[in-house]
Amino acid sequence: MSDIHYVRKHSLSLTEAKKKVQQAADHLADEYDLQSEWEGDTLHFTRSGVDGHIAVTAKDVTLDVKLGFLLRAFKSSFERHIERNLDDALAGKGGGTAGKAVMATMDTKDAEATKATKATKAAKAAKTANTAKARKA
Repeated sequence: MSDIHYVRKHSLSLTEAKKKVQQAADHLADEYDLQSEWEGDTLHFTRSGVDGHIAVTAKDVTLDVKLGFLLRAFKSSFERHIERNLDDALAGKGGGTAGKAVMATMDTKDAEATKATKATKAAKAAKTANTAKARKA
């Protein structure tokens, strides 16, 4: 079962739809270091913690992605980013711009988590110091 499943209808020819999917995949590959390869009308892609494929037909595009354990925490960010890139590409907008916002959001969350961890450690250290002072008094 996929962690991310996405289906979008399109009105492009099969050849044009595959070109658009490749454009979106190229943008995603640059941002996430994905390796991809076409097998017929299906683009398979992979990297550590990510395994998926995009099946293209004359009527729709179907994406299925399986995320590794550590990347599941970022599922909603990845999902929004991938969907926006594919939607933009299928609509002729090129895709690729959403990734910067997703990566910035993830960097911000990482920075906030680091600050929170440091603050928690500092508070514990202060509490331990205060407890030690109280015992001496």
